[in-house]
Amino acid sequence: MMSRKILIILIITICTVTAIIGINCETGVEVSPQPGIIRVKLQADLSDTILVERSDTFTVNIKYPAVFMIKIFQGRIFQNQNFAVLYRAKTSYRQEDALYNILELDSTDKYKEYVIFESYIPPGNYDKIEFGVNASRDDKLKIVALSGKKFENSVNLPPGEKLLVEFPQDFKISENRVTQINIQISPLKSIKRYKDVYHFYRQMKITDVYYF
Repeated sequence: MMSRKILIILIITICTVTAIIGINCETGVEVSPQPGIIRVKLQADLSDTILVERSDTFTVNIKYPAVFMIKIFQGRIFQNQNFAVLYRAKTSYRQEDALYNILELDSTDKYKEYVIFESYIPPGNYDKIEFGVNASRDDKLKIVALSGKKFENSVNLPPGEKLLVEFPQDFKISENRVTQINIQISPLKSIKRYKDVYHFYRQMKITDVYYF
């Protein structure tokens, strides 16, 4: 009959081996992986600062501050047909709409960069990011010409345009690591005059993916 000492050694050995391969010795359930973090940043194209309207040239700089408020909402990332929801901050537990002035300048006279999503995400390989982008209905495009002339006009999506914008992109989320996706929008190149309003065609693209 096996001695008590040998039996104890055998149990310890079995638990050690199963722990190495990622199985809980007491329950037999696989250990859940720790989440990673996805951070999505949005910034206007630094070269897109001029709008020509008939005989006037409008520009964005510190002397002539401009306003173009856009709404960002309903972010998701995909693994084929499966998806994970994105939140504005790691402490958020529900999706929220947010407004950003994409023509706002920082202290260096460059377009301000915004973190539009930062979420805990299960680790794995992903192939697409998607979120809603629209011009704010409550705020007009405001920009000033070199002559000092002020310009204000409404901006809307073209008729029939989908609210969600898709960005096909392969990237990975790793345990306890940060994946950062930088997205660029061309604010003034995205708008075209149509009668008394501007249509917003949302020229956007992923410029970089970083892993920290």
